[in-house]
Amino acid sequence: MPAAVSRIVLLSVCLLLLSESPNLAAANLMRRSDPVLSLTADPSTAVIKVGDKAMINLTLTSAGISGQACFDQQGFPASGFTLTFVPECAQVQQPVTRASLIVEATPAAAPQNFTASIVATIGNQTVSTPLTITVVPAIPPWIPWLGILLFFLVIGVALFVKPRKLKGKGKMRD
Repeated sequence: MPAAVSRIVLLSVCLLLLSESPNLAAANLMRRSDPVLSLTADPSTAVIKVGDKAMINLTLTSAGISGQACFDQQGFPASGFTLTFVPECAQVQQPVTRASLIVEATPAAAPQNFTASIVATIGNQTVSTPLTITVVPAIPPWIPWLGILLFFLVIGVALFVKPRKLKGKGKMRD
């Protein structure tokens, strides 16, 4: 009988382990899965006139990560731009942390097109997203209207003012 009892005990332990294994497997799977971290920029492309600003909305999606996220950039020209992250660092909120980037093309910015990266760092994890910037020259709105006005003025003068005839019919006087 002791062998029969040991078999029953062993069988009971196996059944107990098998009945708990789906829960144990799910718990182990959750522990083994890597934390999820991603960053997006909206819009991911901005056209900025020299002297103007653009606001970019940043969304940091995280799962299983806690701590403070700090934002930075890589790839902007050394001069001609002022970048402001609001906030520069933020406590991670699950599942989404939001921030903004204000990009100003100062008068020193040259018309150009480039792609930079916006970076978010939490502890030793870093994630980035591309941001394409196109800088266009700033033209005051009155300049095109002035050109149109001058065009019509010249046409009007040409149509309504008759040239005077010269006396002397081309002879030069001493």
